[in-house]
Amino acid sequence: MSRVLVVDDEPSICWSLERLLRAEGHDVITVSNAENALQVIDVEAIDAMILDVRLPGMSGLQAIPQIRSKLGAIPIVLITAFGDLETAIEAVQNEVTEYLTKPFDLDHAAEVIRDALARRGSTAEDAAVSDPSALHRSTLVGRSEPMQNVFKKIALAARNDLPVLIVGETGTGKELVAAAIHENSMRRSRPYVPITLPAINPTQIEIELFGYARGAVSGSTEAREGMFAASVGGTILLDEVGELPLPVQLKLLRLLEQREYTPLGDIRGRECDVRVLAATSYDLRPRVTSQQFREDLYFRLAVFEIRLPPLRERLEDIPLLCEYFLTKLSYPNPRSAIDPETLNELRSRPWRGNVRELRNALEHSAVLARGQTILPQHLPEAQQLTTAAAGTVERTVTLTDMVQLWLKRQLEGDTGNSEDGLFDRFLAEVEPVLIRGVIEASKGSRAAAAQRLGMHRATLREKMRRYGIDVDDIG
Repeated sequence: MSRVLVVDDEPSICWSLERLLRAEGHDVITVSNAENALQVIDVEAIDAMILDVRLPGMSGLQAIPQIRSKLGAIPIVLITAFGDLETAIEAVQNEVTEYLTKPFDLDHAAEVIRDALARRGSTAEDAAVSDPSALHRSTLVGRSEPMQNVFKKIALAARNDLPVLIVGETGTGKELVAAAIHENSMRRSRPYVPITLPAINPTQIEIELFGYARGAVSGSTEAREGMFAASVGGTILLDEVGELPLPVQLKLLRLLEQREYTPLGDIRGRECDVRVLAATSYDLRPRVTSQQFREDLYFRLAVFEIRLPPLRERLEDIPLLCEYFLTKLSYPNPRSAIDPETLNELRSRPWRGNVRELRNALEHSAVLARGQTILPQHLPEAQQLTTAAAGTVERTVTLTDMVQLWLKRQLEGDTGNSEDGLFDRFLAEVEPVLIRGVIEASKGSRAAAAQRLGMHRATLREKMRRYGIDVDDIG
């Protein structure tokens, strides 16, 4: 049995957590402020703490250094009414075990506390961000659970020097994530160089990144430094890293593993202390399978991965995002400027261009509404938004994307009473398409089609019979 100290000025939260923890077999003490908590830990043996950020008097974050000086590395679970990136950074800086965002689910809270107690006694590492005044507030906005997970991962990434792979659809904020990692890292005083690879001629990417020796390029009389040389000591972002040509991928792998590179036409390696962040708007794994992207480089870049949720998966953040963008536009009364019907319309849209598309929609609407309440008729048409906000890099829709979309639709209407299971329904959708396509590519030869499909001819005949596929109908 452990003794847990709960510090929160809301009696209902103290009561709920006390009941929860006692049911788990723990001894519980509750207090309403940090000052009383510090008095308790002077006389009681405390195994873990649950600590609210906003308290009367001293805040929870302000109290943590004193708690640590008295109790050492005990588990601390932070409670916050609004989890943003700054909170996540400070939590990691203060070696907080985990944090919960109000309102939280009690089952989830029990799991978090259980895990925190299981990790009791582990030695916390020294924080990479040691000066709170150096923290930068990100323009990433969101209260949803998916965004809270993103904030936590940014905070963890900022305190180490490993490569990070940032994955997210166009318009989800990958560059903002990369900038936040750099700004809150030990390299924040050094250069941050973001590079959009699709904007560079593929034949020039190696030169742009690694430079060249004198005489290596026709007409050149001087050596030229590349982007990595300009980033020494700092951070470089390779946006749309999947567009790197294979020879350049090998050079990047060498830089990541040996911290050196060789400019084009040179024979001498150059030492290079640069942190590499990479971003992609599509899943790189199919490119690895098709040998368009090196497997060893993929795993080296994906040591730590941050996946950004598309806006359609965090619709609860739309009101907050609207307030944020309207504030930036200096729009009158940004918190109440959106009509409820307009919010309903915004929540119903697919947002293929994600947050960037929403920002464009609000800028359009603000012009038409002219400082008044923004109504549904002020919004641009959804189809127009999708086209205009897609950005310069088109996202490749993969087979995985299509399967996930199919599964989501099936689960939404699935009551569990269907005679056919999901797997059988999926096969019924895809097998006929696959078989027809392979037979057509094999010019009607069942033997060749069976060989390509990797199945026995008898199995192919049975599947053709099941799906009503006739070779004579395939032209």
